[in-house]
Amino acid sequence: MLHLQMTPVGSRHRYLKVLPVILLLLLCFISCRQVVPPDVEQRPICVPAEDFNRLFERTGPGWTGGDGTLSVWLPDGRTLWLFGDTLLGKVAPDGTRPLDTPFVHNSLVVQDGNRLETRVGSVRGEPGAFFSPSSAEEWFWPGHGVIVSDRLKIFLHRFEQTAPELWAWRWVGTDLAQVSLPSLTLTGIQAAPSDNLILYGVCLLESDGYTYIYGTADQRHPKEAHVARVPAGRLEGPWDYFNGACWSGQAVATCRILAGVSTQYSVIRFGRHFYLFTMDGRDVFSYLIVVYRAVHPQGPWQGPLTLYEAPEAGDQVIAYNPFAHPQFLEENRVLLSYNLNHVSNPDALYRDAAIYRPRFIRVDLGEADRRFDGEAPRQAAIDVK
Repeated sequence: MLHLQMTPVGSRHRYLKVLPVILLLLLCFISCRQVVPPDVEQRPICVPAEDFNRLFERTGPGWTGGDGTLSVWLPDGRTLWLFGDTLLGKVAPDGTRPLDTPFVHNSLVVQDGNRLETRVGSVRGEPGAFFSPSSAEEWFWPGHGVIVSDRLKIFLHRFEQTAPELWAWRWVGTDLAQVSLPSLTLTGIQAAPSDNLILYGVCLLESDGYTYIYGTADQRHPKEAHVARVPAGRLEGPWDYFNGACWSGQAVATCRILAGVSTQYSVIRFGRHFYLFTMDGRDVFSYLIVVYRAVHPQGPWQGPLTLYEAPEAGDQVIAYNPFAHPQFLEENRVLLSYNLNHVSNPDALYRDAAIYRPRFIRVDLGEADRRFDGEAPRQAAIDVK
């Protein structure tokens, strides 16, 4: 049964007197809300860096595609780009490559303003890798580098093929190359000091008198980040390793500082914080670029905070190994690259040259801080144990 509750007449008159006051308060509230800029909550944390995307749309001669995409700022103002597997030659107007396009396992690209110059080696008169190991069965993929006096020191990761198929390779060691400046002439390669099965040298960071050497436990899933350090520039060792609580001279004492990174990731310092950029390595072939934040170079890390969904990634194309290039910092926006490749068919790189080129975005670190600070109460720091 429906019950109707009648309101006394006197009460209705009191409601009518109060109603204008309520409406006035509502209008004031709505007006005050409109004072806040409508885009504050929606301010983009990153945007495509179209100038660098265009810069690396090369059609030849020289470098026309590659991955790795690390960089070192040289003392004379140039930037040295370090690439792994590289395609050379020319790209046709329709975006295809000839099937006989030269392929090398690593290359250097020197940027001077908007001019790019390719540096490779030579093998019997044909293009070859800039860095070559002594064994013909192995090859180098470059890691990061750092300037020491008048030399550039670059980590080189040595790989070998384990089967005649895509993705069938394994890391077998890490070396350290010396390159003279400003000529960029290779003067020597020696073994890197660490032997604890961590792929060190994916990123280097100089801070407070130390060089921090970041590495990856690449055979684990999710992949783990580790870090060692030396007094600035003394990469030949001995190294100290972060063991979860302090720094130890024992390589076997190393402890992960973060789980869920990509093989290659990047750490930079901006203001009082350190930022670690990576694909969201908690998932295989993730298309999400994320960032973690810490007040120490070894963590503990707050995050992850999602920055970007690589729009090119899908069932057939993967995005991987982001890297920051702080020499191109604009106000508080840092340049970040990521790589693209076909997941299963190398021939696709010849049908569409755009697949195998880095893409660039600019990340607003001020906006990242705003979101980190807003989320801090509900986010736990990453355990370093």
